[in-house]
Amino acid sequence: MSSVLKARLYRRTLLLGGGAIALGALARSCTLLGDEHTSASAAPHNDLHDFRSIPPEGSRVVLDPARVPRVLHEAPMLAEQVRQGRLPPVHERVGQDPLVLEPLHQIGQYGGTLRRAFIGPTDYVNAARFVAGPDNLIYWDYDWKTLVPNIARDFELSRDGRVLTLLLRRGMRWSDGAPFTADDIMFWYTYMYRDRRVVAAPTATLQVQGKDVVIEKLDAATVQFVAPQPYPVLPEVLAGFTDIGGPSILGRVGMGSYAPAHYLSKFHPEFVDEAQAIRTARAAGFANWAIYLKNRNDWVLNTELPVLSPWRIVSAINRPAMLLERNPYSIWVDTAGNQLPYIDRVDHVQCSGPDAVNFKAVSGQLDFQDRHLHIAKLPYLLSNRRRSNYEVYLDPYEGTDLGVRFNLGYQDDAEIGALLREKNFRRALSLALDRSAIIETFMFGTGFPSAAVPMPQNKYFPGAEWATRWATHDVAQANRLLDELGLTRRDADGFRERRDGTGRLRLICPAYLSHVDYPSIADMVKDQWRSIGIHLEVQVLDAILWIQRSQAGTLQLSINQASSEDPFIYPDLLFPFNPNGSSALIGADYARWFQSNGAAGRAPPAEIRAMMELWRKGMQAPAAERIEIGRELIRRHVDDVMSIGLVCGGLTLYGIHIAKRNLGNVPRRVLNTQILRSPINALPMTFFFKQ
Repeated sequence: MSSVLKARLYRRTLLLGGGAIALGALARSCTLLGDEHTSASAAPHNDLHDFRSIPPEGSRVVLDPARVPRVLHEAPMLAEQVRQGRLPPVHERVGQDPLVLEPLHQIGQYGGTLRRAFIGPTDYVNAARFVAGPDNLIYWDYDWKTLVPNIARDFELSRDGRVLTLLLRRGMRWSDGAPFTADDIMFWYTYMYRDRRVVAAPTATLQVQGKDVVIEKLDAATVQFVAPQPYPVLPEVLAGFTDIGGPSILGRVGMGSYAPAHYLSKFHPEFVDEAQAIRTARAAGFANWAIYLKNRNDWVLNTELPVLSPWRIVSAINRPAMLLERNPYSIWVDTAGNQLPYIDRVDHVQCSGPDAVNFKAVSGQLDFQDRHLHIAKLPYLLSNRRRSNYEVYLDPYEGTDLGVRFNLGYQDDAEIGALLREKNFRRALSLALDRSAIIETFMFGTGFPSAAVPMPQNKYFPGAEWATRWATHDVAQANRLLDELGLTRRDADGFRERRDGTGRLRLICPAYLSHVDYPSIADMVKDQWRSIGIHLEVQVLDAILWIQRSQAGTLQLSINQASSEDPFIYPDLLFPFNPNGSSALIGADYARWFQSNGAAGRAPPAEIRAMMELWRKGMQAPAAERIEIGRELIRRHVDDVMSIGLVCGGLTLYGIHIAKRNLGNVPRRVLNTQILRSPINALPMTFFFKQ
């Protein structure tokens, strides 16, 4: 059966699963504007790609001191607590240096509960990418063009690129009212990050050429990050989706760049008797105090943890509903002086899986949702929006949102491991894939067939020829490459046999349901690889088991996101970088070797070590040189096919968001990138319910 015919059959199945909605309905609805911009009677648009012409939008950080409001206002629920003497006045809670935002469309109104969905305790990124702030010390503007102050009120990099000075917001407080000062950064640095009982190894993001970046306190509101050599990209590292980019995601493993000293010191033996710290941990069911300390620093699990985010957790992620309510000490205010957020509470209801999330969306039970909305369900989402009074928006990804990831460090089967580390084997697998059929089948034609590169507008885009490098559909060349590797024997069914003579060559692809139907995509890959005699076994796993196996290094390959929009801020997908993150899919032991400067893990092959050294060089380089080094890193990744890029600029990864029509300040399009932890760059604390 041809790939095109199979694609049509897959497509029919998906459309039936989405409510038997004709593709024409999608095409007629593809310019997806909110009610601020269009009416229900507006003429439909017929170009499926109209959504790409909508520029990214978002609320803005105000940097002009003259626009800082002199008088502050607060939500009625907080004003009542002030009258009761349970809270200090709003100006004392916010401090002298509020973080001022200009809302996207209008000054909002207070009140209401915003409903979202999540799929269980492993879905911690869900909340962190929406209600956590962002909580970086420094962040980007909504369209990823300018670094702006965030938790820190200002920053300055020395002319030699070695010293980054951060000025903190005076009078800022944690959600329990305790002051936030330089001591909270120093506590994290000294008693969490540098304590090898808590964080087992240093991170490459706080090293230059294997030497540590040192954090020093100058006074209560000033700290410095001092690098041993020039480190001009450090502000961007703090602003991005990194292990020092705020505690909401990686505080649970001891990272983040700051932590509440007044609270966490109660669990650390430097501040309490060690025997007592151990007894406390064991009484709570933990093996030692270090594990318990990190548990207490888990933003979505510990409701007692003081936070700096606009909302704070009041019902944890391991409950049927994850609930957050406004932080009385939030530093965010609008240009009229209203303390943000506008919305009182955010209620995440637990669902059994992505299908349940999509059902709740189309039935009108969610006010805003971005995560777990499947591209396969897009016609279903569109056809129900008027009935359930919501709007649908499309946010194309800035990089390669779908690909095949190889575990180059795989060891459980020597024959398979050796082949996975052979670049011509990976090239053959890439050439055998019909990307257009995958895009037509699973994405309604909304992405672009591509190798693992970012979008052309990205400064690190390596050139048009690299978007097709080893990424064209060429079965004949793929077969030649496999024959040259000695994989010439075939069994009675036409599948290639192992070179060690032990039978059919089988690859195993575990897959799980998440942003997209990875198992179904893996099934199409399986069918296409049959054309070159490669047998692929697809295993559907629970997400928790998939994560455990990926970090243990036991997966051979997987369908997932590929490449990176910024090789220096998010290198995890380019080479083995972080054993606790996405890099585990490339080689967990290799990542441990890299992060420990060779003290742990396993040394990777020479071509990977060369990429690691090139990355270190780029981290020190001036901007123009760094951009060229970043392009070269991507070229090497593509030429060696360290991952197979399938789709660039698609809608599979946070590419769809829905919002109720009575929700204000919602962008028509969010700039969608892993670096910004989108959609948090839309600054949801400015969303509000219209009366």
